[in-house]
Amino acid sequence: MEASFKYDVFLSHSSKDKGVVREIATRLKADGVKVWLDEWEIQPGDNIPHKIEEGLEQSRVLVLCMSAQALGSDWARLESYTFRFKDPLNHSRRFIPLKLDDAPAKGSLAQFQYIDWISPEPQKAYGQLLVACKP
Repeated sequence: MEASFKYDVFLSHSSKDKGVVREIATRLKADGVKVWLDEWEIQPGDNIPHKIEEGLEQSRVLVLCMSAQALGSDWARLESYTFRFKDPLNHSRRFIPLKLDDAPAKGSLAQFQYIDWISPEPQKAYGQLLVACKP
């Protein structure tokens, strides 16, 4: 029996990518995907690291929005490591890299197949993302 999750997807990203990530989150939500996005879930007075950890635990999939900004972000790195630690080889495919720009994936991230958001076929990229996020 598969575990029950409050969210289908946790969107890990750099605050510098907030605009594009917000558009992705809104589009997924409109297609029936339950999305954890920091600005939707973290309220004034909340303990931020606790809310992020809770969001990770309650999400079926982590989408790491990779960009030059995100790959330098401690938060994004922490979130991806947290999820990958639970399934280092990603057998259950709960970790999905989403490439937002042409920055190369580095280190252990390079071993994972990613969805190319800047692809010449944006509908195909969104379709792949939607399939990966839907339960």
